[in-house]
Amino acid sequence: MTAEQRRVYLDTEFDPRNPTLTGLLSIGLTDDASPAVDYYAVNLDADLDALADHSFIPDHVLPYLPVTIARRPDGSIDQITWDTDHPDCRRYGRSATQIAEEVAAYFTGTVEPELLANWGKDDIGYLHRLFGNDWLQMPPGVPRIFTDLEVERRKLGAPEPPVQLADEHHALADARFNRDFHSHLERFVESQRVSGDDLAERIHAAHTARAGTRRAQPARPAGSPRLAWSDLPEPQREHHQGVARKLLDEFEIRRRPQDSR
Repeated sequence: MTAEQRRVYLDTEFDPRNPTLTGLLSIGLTDDASPAVDYYAVNLDADLDALADHSFIPDHVLPYLPVTIARRPDGSIDQITWDTDHPDCRRYGRSATQIAEEVAAYFTGTVEPELLANWGKDDIGYLHRLFGNDWLQMPPGVPRIFTDLEVERRKLGAPEPPVQLADEHHALADARFNRDFHSHLERFVESQRVSGDDLAERIHAAHTARAGTRRAQPARPAGSPRLAWSDLPEPQREHHQGVARKLLDEFEIRRRPQDSR
């Protein structure tokens, strides 16, 4: 990520059985600016009739959408329609074409931001479908690739993030949670970094251990211990610290998992 590159966090709610734009229910975006710039829209072109028999969406996603649900006497869903009088419908309701135009404006600029999502394969899929899945026609600022936060967490060996306490499956709330998730990973990475003094002490310990295994080494007076780090003469400590600084300038060095326990 370059110094001027923006970070954007994405979430969508969708019908996983419908990979077209009529399967997109809502989209949420937020970024790392201060204050953050948010975008949220509800897709009025979504196929609501197809959602009635879904085992998850009616109970977990539809409560956050401006819809009216008509039920049969047995409690099953008869019909789902947009509630055009709902304030969220008036404020956030858009056609898929309008959403594409507004998302393009959200990503205005020629520097492609870093896009992050959680379990985000489908999220970026619906984002790209807004532009016909055609990278040649997609505005230059719209990200072509993304970083999956859960994949990064597993690669790092980081603990799971704190539980999302409210509004899970509301696209904007979930996008904001993704930003918190990313901050959680950044804090973990920072906690695993090795300081210059710590690395210098480890270099000394490794050097001492290696010297102890050499077959031929200068004789030491009987019973004389090898110097601990705290007992090293200042010139030797400064030498190890200089080596450590050079290594840290060139490489990202983290603690091994067993060192963090």
